Amino acid sequence: MPRLLIPLIIVALGVMIYALIETISTSSDRIRIMPKGVWIVVIILVPLIGGVLWLLFGNENAYLASTVQGFKKASGPQRPATPDDDDEFLRSLDIQRAQRRKAEELRKREEELRRREQDLDEDSDSDSNSDNSDEDQNPA
Repeated sequence: MPRLLIPLIIVALGVMIYALIETISTSSDRIRIMPKGVWIVVIILVPLIGGVLWLLFGNENAYLASTVQGFKKASGPQRPATPDDDDEFLRSLDIQRAQRRKAEELRKREEELRRREQDLDEDSDSDSNSDNSDEDQNPA
């Protein structure tokens, strides 16, 4: 029996030391389920089981934590669920609306300028025609 107990104690001590070092070196925002201090206490008070739980569920890179859907935590930026939640999408819509508004305003101004040019051309044509008709009627 002592032959089996000594290797078990060595394995438990190794797992506990490894889990403690990893817990301490892992940043707080990457730790799952419990706060960092609670994980350290669990690993120390329940040496083999606490260390194994840390390795399976404790950090973001843990094997079971990434495969079990309930413990899954998104790493990096999350994609918005709807377009209304996406700030980049809403910003692009605002830019498109502003561009359309400017294009419509520009089109209206161009149309107004063309209309004014046509009115000026018609006025100058009618003035030159009326001058010619006056000269024909009153030869001096």
